[in-house]
Amino acid sequence: MVMSRQDLIWNRACLEHGGEAPHEGDRALAALLLAHGLAMNGGVLHALGCLSNQERTDAIAGYRYFGLVTAADVFAKSYRQTGKAEEASNSAYWQAFPDDDALANAFRTKLAASPEAFAPTNAVQA
Repeated sequence: MVMSRQDLIWNRACLEHGGEAPHEGDRALAALLLAHGLAMNGGVLHALGCLSNQERTDAIAGYRYFGLVTAADVFAKSYRQTGKAEEASNSAYWQAFPDDDALANAFRTKLAASPEAFAPTNAVQA
């Protein structure tokens, strides 16, 4: 089975932080996926606590790059470490991402519109 370019780019973003010579789209996707994974695993405040300032800045830019402005705004906001803040931030994030299809669709749309924004891939037999 040959993996699609979309799958190869996604995997490269997840496993190789965009690859050896990432293009703009690769960097944005890798940054977004890092933040998204942390948020889905432990919540937004957990993600914010794990990310460095640069990783947070990159994640916000990544969300915006893919048109996910609401999620970017959740990560851009300052929160106090309270139960209410945790609940509010998670609720806002889950509204931006009711399921993982929202993220996958944003990626597919950007890849179709700007394929040059992602580094070339080599087809891989799986």
